[in-house]
Amino acid sequence: MSNGKRKMSIGVIGGGFAGLTAALRLAQEGHDVTLWEKGRLGGQAATFAVANTRLEIFYHHLFQSDTSIAALAEEVGVGDKLMWLPSNVGYFADGRIYPLNGALDLLKLGCIPFVDRVRLGLVTAYLQKVKDWKKYESVTAHEWLTRALGKRAYDKTLGAQLRAKFGSYYDRIPMVWFWGKIWLRTTSRRSPLDQEKLGYFDGSFQVIVDALVQACSNAGVKIVRSGLSGITQAPDGTWLAKPEDGSSTTAVDVVLATVPSNIFQKLAPPLPADYVEKLDALDYEAAVVAILELDRPLSDVYWLNIADDDLPFTGVIEHTNFIDPAKYDGKRYVYLSKYMEPDHPYFTMTSDEIIDAYLPHLSKINPDFDPSWITNTWVYRERAAQPIIPMRYSERIPDHRTPLKNLYLANTTQIYPEDRGTNYSVRLGNDIAAMIVSDLEGRSASAP
Repeated sequence: MSNGKRKMSIGVIGGGFAGLTAALRLAQEGHDVTLWEKGRLGGQAATFAVANTRLEIFYHHLFQSDTSIAALAEEVGVGDKLMWLPSNVGYFADGRIYPLNGALDLLKLGCIPFVDRVRLGLVTAYLQKVKDWKKYESVTAHEWLTRALGKRAYDKTLGAQLRAKFGSYYDRIPMVWFWGKIWLRTTSRRSPLDQEKLGYFDGSFQVIVDALVQACSNAGVKIVRSGLSGITQAPDGTWLAKPEDGSSTTAVDVVLATVPSNIFQKLAPPLPADYVEKLDALDYEAAVVAILELDRPLSDVYWLNIADDDLPFTGVIEHTNFIDPAKYDGKRYVYLSKYMEPDHPYFTMTSDEIIDAYLPHLSKINPDFDPSWITNTWVYRERAAQPIIPMRYSERIPDHRTPLKNLYLANTTQIYPEDRGTNYSVRLGNDIAAMIVSDLEGRSASAP
């Protein structure tokens, strides 16, 4: 390596955006990098084939404030594929759809009385101005929003959204999580009066995944399409990565794990109790997404939040009300989304059972809906879909530098106070790679 730096071998576990980005940065610094991923490269932004193109397994879009992934797209040569398109949002309550795209729509939100609409607007405007998020770490969103909105408006609007997202955990989520959602939407618009525009790659997120994988390969990253059964540390400090298929062990100087914390604990050697306590302080919500291919639109809304508890899904994302259906040979694609505890019956249902449970309720969204509109269906599940952030989490976040030398962890539980997302995963990959490089250079400089 140049500048007197020592070339190290680094293993990266996980091929989502954090792992791929970190692998690229570490290879660009001249290190030998091996990345292991037994599933789909791209993590939760992975795609599948539809209508001569690709579609995300779990719905994806970008906000205009997502500068890290936009910069990465430019770097890997697909910046021109990133489209910024107008979107629209709806709110389903009391059996009808309400448009919800700005202050005027909020004042027309008929599921709550007018005085509550005004109150909801004022609270939202207030939160958009708040920059000091730390004060929201010690109060639950349930408590703060109930007090600010009143029980009637809270139960029908933001409380319904918390229940949809977190199920039985809804009244234990810190207000800082909700503040982050408001702040993200605020910083994504140049003006509160602007129509929101969201980002999407022409050809799906597979476009940037493929470009990022190619950039990694060009930089010398070795991508191994298999999982590991574990990692152990030799007496000399070298890390030994053991493949699941029983093939030969790979020795590396440094390991970076970008997998969920529960998987990390299964792979790693025993960790000190205080670090394990931090890892265990946070659990994940699971998610099940059913995707319908239709021969006509279900509604005219892209993102439909569901407030009515009698529907089995909590979000209806009609992708082709955001992206032109002409790109999919005129087919329409609808995601029916539900977050849940991992022991929820839906998580272990068969795909056919999920579809059968969901279909009878689509006529509530569109009374004309008929199952004959469906030309194909898919169901995908994710065990670690949404970190459940505990109170005062800034005091409990696991350090990226684990107590075991040269073993690092970077996953969505360490993205805070922001919520998980592809942009923050790219930023995390950049940051953890910079940390590892700095640590290695510091040790190299102090070595005799």
